[in-house]
Amino acid sequence: MYFEIYPSGFQWRWRLKAANHEIIASGEAYTSKQGCLHAIELMKQTTANTLVYERQN
Repeated sequence: MYFEIYPSGFQWRWRLKAANHEIIASGEAYTSKQGCLHAIELMKQTTANTLVYERQN
């Protein structure tokens, strides 16, 4: 897997791609490249111990 960042207009976006290059996750738009890279660093800090919550309607 790998993260890909790319410009989108005047903003930056990220997406996480599988080894076969399929997109498996993506993030919101960031006003700076540095903000986008910071979000990726936060994502990298998640572990198998990260909780998953199901929101009930």
